[in-house]
Amino acid sequence: MTELLEQSTKTEILRFLKTTGGSEAKAIAGACGLTTMAVRRHLLNLRAAGLIQVKTERRPKGRPTTVHSLTELGDAEFPRDYEGLACDVLSSLRALDGEAKIYQVFRHRRKEMTTRYLSRMKGKNLEQRVREVAAILTECGYMADVSPTGRGSFLVTEHNCALPRVAKCFPVTCEEELCLIRDLVGASVTRVSHVLAGDCQCSYLIRRKGT
Repeated sequence: MTELLEQSTKTEILRFLKTTGGSEAKAIAGACGLTTMAVRRHLLNLRAAGLIQVKTERRPKGRPTTVHSLTELGDAEFPRDYEGLACDVLSSLRALDGEAKIYQVFRHRRKEMTTRYLSRMKGKNLEQRVREVAAILTECGYMADVSPTGRGSFLVTEHNCALPRVAKCFPVTCEEELCLIRDLVGASVTRVSHVLAGDCQCSYLIRRKGT
């Protein structure tokens, strides 16, 4: 119960700062129905988490005051519809230039990502490359982990689909994801489960070529 109250208070403070653009502790306390001391404790925790920042503002009269406002990370706590925008843009592109253009766009994206991440594979053996790819996928929102399956092969499991709507509307998303993993690990990659096929997770079996 205490954790729920803490989370609720955190959300209320962030929402207040979002709507006001920044405020001092006393005003936040009044809006949230808390004591100033209690609010200061929450503000310290939010600042430690990187969600808010503080700055000193001088006023025409009286002492300078400390104003709390959202950081970029704190602002990201609020809903965004990036995926909806991506689907709309891609749908418009398909209507204007045809399905082949969609494949071209995703292929280009995959090649750029391969170039961006390939240096992280340098000097690593297969297991290290696989774990590095799982780390990259996690950074991209896929919550990936690695399980050795014996005989030098590995199973990479994605516990979250970062682009479910895009993947559903444009299955080439998943095709290029498999190709990206293959490009980075330099090994045989086979998809063994797939959310679009009704599975709970997407997973890939990675083996040395020729095994």
